[in-house]
Amino acid sequence: MELAYAQFYLQRRLHHPKGFEVPWAGPLLSADPDVGSDVEAFWAAHSLEGPGVALFVLAARYGFVYDGDPERFLRELPQLALRYARDGEHLGATPSGAEDPEQLADLRRRIEVLQDEEQALALAALLRRLWAFLSEGWDQHGRAAVVEAVRAFDAEFQRTSAVLEALPAHHFTRFEHLAQSIRDAAASARVAVVPLWLAASGGFGFRVDDVQYVGYGLQSEHVFERTAERVGDVARRVKALADPNRLLALALVSTFAGMRPTVGDLAQQIGVSQPTVSGHLRLLRDAGLVAVEKQGNKAYYRLEPDAVRALLHDLEETLLR
Repeated sequence: MELAYAQFYLQRRLHHPKGFEVPWAGPLLSADPDVGSDVEAFWAAHSLEGPGVALFVLAARYGFVYDGDPERFLRELPQLALRYARDGEHLGATPSGAEDPEQLADLRRRIEVLQDEEQALALAALLRRLWAFLSEGWDQHGRAAVVEAVRAFDAEFQRTSAVLEALPAHHFTRFEHLAQSIRDAAASARVAVVPLWLAASGGFGFRVDDVQYVGYGLQSEHVFERTAERVGDVARRVKALADPNRLLALALVSTFAGMRPTVGDLAQQIGVSQPTVSGHLRLLRDAGLVAVEKQGNKAYYRLEPDAVRALLHDLEETLLR
């Protein structure tokens, strides 16, 4: 499942290249820049886009979820799609957590591709290439981290007797669109929990036949804490723009930069008192968005373009990842 998640994450990021939250992706693409695009090209040759979920489904259905490494899965991959075709389609929701006709059609097509032994062997070779980079970190740190995560989950489950309560508090598997599926499966003791070392805050939730599989990144809580800290910093800076007159003052400072507007000039333009404008400019200066130059008893304000760009960049990174 670690390898299935790694290829899923890598291909998804090729379509949405907003930076990597997992620590291994950047070094991987430095060491083997083409591995992600080569996996992408494999599927594109069959008119399939994106990562797909076939590897998750095959690994889950045929007992590879808790293997210590992916070699057995890769070795048997040429036979797994044929087994799937013989056994019939799995029952249950797709890995996105809900029945999705398009995703199911995509899964069927990928299974058809992998029924060709030559194609299955070609994909296995690409996945071995990916794992060749990831395996060292897995052997040194990942395996032990997952064992510890299993121990921690089991202890919390013994305390709460509830799968959801034992999962990380801020992971998306607690969101209601997945939570009810987990509750239903837990009632019949058919939940498989899969801690993922290679995921940060990512994971999965899907059902294959009568088992609900729940995967969560081991860094979920740390990622949430970092996100909350980053958002807090951005919010403090954005707050400087929250007042319409304050934002207008900033716009005027930018528009009339060559005129070197004073507090009095801005107050006259906006139609408020000089003390009010002074208060607005002080907040903008504290946020680093304007600088002040004093000459005698006059104070001239100028925009700090780099600070404005940095704020807009951080806001975009926060909201549009």
